[in-house]
Amino acid sequence: MNASSTSRAGFTLIEVVIALAILGTGMLVLLESHFGSLMLFDQAQDQTLVELLSKQGTALAEIEILTGKTNGSGDFGDAYPDYEWEYTATIVDEFELPGLLDVEFSLFTPYEDEPLEFLFRVYDGAMEYEEQS
Repeated sequence: MNASSTSRAGFTLIEVVIALAILGTGMLVLLESHFGSLMLFDQAQDQTLVELLSKQGTALAEIEILTGKTNGSGDFGDAYPDYEWEYTATIVDEFELPGLLDVEFSLFTPYEDEPLEFLFRVYDGAMEYEEQS
């Protein structure tokens, strides 16, 4: 047999290196995509928790306002020990709009420097409020 007539099966070193480079680039893209989706999931989870606690806190504040307290604060118990809320309610106009109160609500979270603040109004037809300090 002649050396020129024998064929060699297999890949050259450069072909293997190029294939590994393509495979490595694909794996890097997939890893970055996975990390990005985990970050988005974490942000969505935090936003959902803040929304849930904001609704719960404003409901608790509204209940306290309807029992006659114009300011107060609280927390969310052992489930969320680092989250707290407070509110202050002021009468809009006791002559033209009796019973309508502006409420400034603040939610304190462990990862924000400043509290998240919400403004809403509550109507109370009974309207007997005592100023509290």
